[in-house]
Amino acid sequence: MPESLYKDQFLLINMLLRMAVMAGIVSLFLGFNFVIDFLTTKSRTAAAKAKLTLLFIVVFGIGVAVRRLVSQGAMDLSLEGTMLAGLLGGVWAGGGVGAGVGLVAYAFGEKVAFPFYLAVGLVSGLFYTALEKRGDVWSYSLNPFYVVYNFFERLFKGELDRNSIPFIMAIVFAFVRYRFLYHYSGRHLLYGFIPRGPMLYTLDLGVLVYTLGIALKILSNARTEILLKEEKHQLINAKLVTLRSQINPHFLFNTLNTITALIRTDSEKAREMTRRLSSIFRKSLDDTSDLHSLSDELAFIDDYLSIERVRFGEERLMVDKEIDDVVLNIQVPVMILQPIVENAIKHGISKISRPGRLRITARGKRNGVEVTIENDGPAGEQKELNELTTRGIGLRNVIERLRIYSGGKSEFEIKFRKEGGVSVRFYLPAISARGN
Repeated sequence: MPESLYKDQFLLINMLLRMAVMAGIVSLFLGFNFVIDFLTTKSRTAAAKAKLTLLFIVVFGIGVAVRRLVSQGAMDLSLEGTMLAGLLGGVWAGGGVGAGVGLVAYAFGEKVAFPFYLAVGLVSGLFYTALEKRGDVWSYSLNPFYVVYNFFERLFKGELDRNSIPFIMAIVFAFVRYRFLYHYSGRHLLYGFIPRGPMLYTLDLGVLVYTLGIALKILSNARTEILLKEEKHQLINAKLVTLRSQINPHFLFNTLNTITALIRTDSEKAREMTRRLSSIFRKSLDDTSDLHSLSDELAFIDDYLSIERVRFGEERLMVDKEIDDVVLNIQVPVMILQPIVENAIKHGISKISRPGRLRITARGKRNGVEVTIENDGPAGEQKELNELTTRGIGLRNVIERLRIYSGGKSEFEIKFRKEGGVSVRFYLPAISARGN
């Protein structure tokens, strides 16, 4: 087999490896939080650009050193990396990476590399600035036929297809590099090779375009995924705020109804309930988070039960609590127990003539907490409970909030007890505290 054919095969393998190496490098970049913030435009300060520039210089500079020291050309993605830096970070990032990578190559005797890569970075950065809106580069297509078709379609309409700019820029820089290689042939002043024949020219240009395209596509997909997750998170937070806003008026409405009824029959009790209600809402205004510890939730329930005891009397409403110390610091949604306790009193204890007992139990379970609330009350049918969970605001709200906070991993069960009354049990896995 002719020696030239061996060289052509080696070049072809080298071309294909460049795409794989670029994919690996970009995946590595996504492991840095500041790169993620940069992609989603959370942080585009001078410090963020400096970090991005330094990261690119280190990674692509190492690629130049590996290529020179172990003769592995696929590791040198100086041109693609410099263009990518300019398209992502603008003139300063592109110029900085071009200068940094160029200096590494210059240190190995490639004297034309520094001005060439500096120019590539600056021009790429200028294109980025010309795009004005950074998101415009994110729809860069890996399909060259699609890019060419869109380019000419827009051109006939007197418009410039901005998404074709990276495609065209890569080809232009490739031909400029070919020109330098022709001019400085045999002097090794700039890394690259001159393809032999039209087929290798086409392959080399195609690989260059696809290598840059793969980098942009991976970053684009990561950026889109992150933005979608953030949007979903914002929607979930908005829904939780709505759900909590339903609870406060519901609780206030029911309590005020009770106070109104007591004003005529027992004005002293009505005044006492009003004072305790005022105390509860004063504390509520101080706590604007959507999560707090189970101990804080139980303290709120104690305040609420103090109102109900004024209404029913200490002997009429008795409360037992059995709480494991290990679950007191577990985070739970604010006012998650109040609707359950309220229903236990309204549909249970208030329906019987004898004194009633309310039992609250909380135990650790599977790195979370299992809470059980039982009450004395009349017997009933399951369909009555189904109506409570589907039509009633309180329990429906509790079920929905548990589902959202746990990502669908919570459990909720409500059933009649044999001896009368209802048992409500729910499990909530451990969740981290966060604000609205």
